[in-house]
Amino acid sequence: MNAPAGPLQLQQRTEGTRKPRHQARHLPGEYYSSTSILAAEMDRIFMRNWLCIGREEEIANPGDFMTFSVGAEPIVLVRNSQGKVGTFMNMCLHRGVAVASGRGNAREFRCPYHAWLYDLDGKLAASPHMKSSEVDLKNCGLRSFPTQTWRGWIFMSFDDQVMPFAEFIAPYEEQLWWFRSEQCRLAERMVVEVQCNWKLLVENLIDIYHVPVLHKSSFGGFLKTKQEEVAFNLLPRGGWLYDQESKPHSKKGNQLFPTLPWLESKSPGMAPKAGIYPNINLSCRVDSLRMWQLWPNGVGKTQMHVFMLFPPATFDAPGFAENFEEYKTFVRQIISEDASMVVSLQAAASSRFFAPGPMSHLEGAVHHIINHYLDELGPLEAQP
Repeated sequence: MNAPAGPLQLQQRTEGTRKPRHQARHLPGEYYSSTSILAAEMDRIFMRNWLCIGREEEIANPGDFMTFSVGAEPIVLVRNSQGKVGTFMNMCLHRGVAVASGRGNAREFRCPYHAWLYDLDGKLAASPHMKSSEVDLKNCGLRSFPTQTWRGWIFMSFDDQVMPFAEFIAPYEEQLWWFRSEQCRLAERMVVEVQCNWKLLVENLIDIYHVPVLHKSSFGGFLKTKQEEVAFNLLPRGGWLYDQESKPHSKKGNQLFPTLPWLESKSPGMAPKAGIYPNINLSCRVDSLRMWQLWPNGVGKTQMHVFMLFPPATFDAPGFAENFEEYKTFVRQIISEDASMVVSLQAAASSRFFAPGPMSHLEGAVHHIINHYLDELGPLEAQP
């Protein structure tokens, strides 16, 4: 029987993952089952990177807001009176109570505990019954975070010293000519909770090895590109993309929606995919776009957000509502097929007898992103 490995032993055991792909092995199971490693991930990855947290259209008007949490950190996104998007800590400066909940439209944010008031720029506007306090509350406000928009998406970072957004997004801006999501509207944000570690879903969404096997009754049978012909374009800082030929997302592989205007000269079977580190997966069919986001919700729980996007004219196409229901059913089937496997992967990763297996050439992007993950995670301290 293998004794549980401490963090220093674990790093030695990742030597196999660090090897070139044709010699490499997957990560040890503890990386998917350890609460201490999840804590390190939140501190060193999710608190330091640019994170996509929603669509601009979800807070389209001045005063629109929505709340969200990354791990234990609550945030509020708001569009101010001048139309600028901002991200703030959803935590009153007095005792830390959330100043907003859910989503809606507001003229200001009022703490429900002691009625401290904040404007749409996060500035403290009123603090009742605090005149006797000698603490200077002038020019105080909710903690704000770097916030940027790209192709209709809102990105933020918890790190004030995060790399410039233009530098971060540049590799994707150059390559993702097909992902013109700023020309689309959100049809629905589907949210599903899956009982596995977040990295297992990140890896699953870029693992084309399993597609013809697990997804043979959905889109796996539609792939036209031979697996040995797939070539990964590996981008800096854990990014990746590749092209393949498939069919649109529907039960029979038929096209449910009008062709995206910028793809009219392209193959009707185009099906490119891409990933933005740490938790974004982008996919395209000739008639639709999707963004998949994966958020840790505990060491063995992941919240998956699937954004389904179409050009505005598509919503007015005949039969859109019925076709969209078929489309959603197909997407849910794909998620259900994947969930059955990643839950099993989670159980395996929790076993003391688990040993990481070798990687296929079809897991080139998996190897790439896992090694960048290890770079960012860095040294782990030994536990007592």
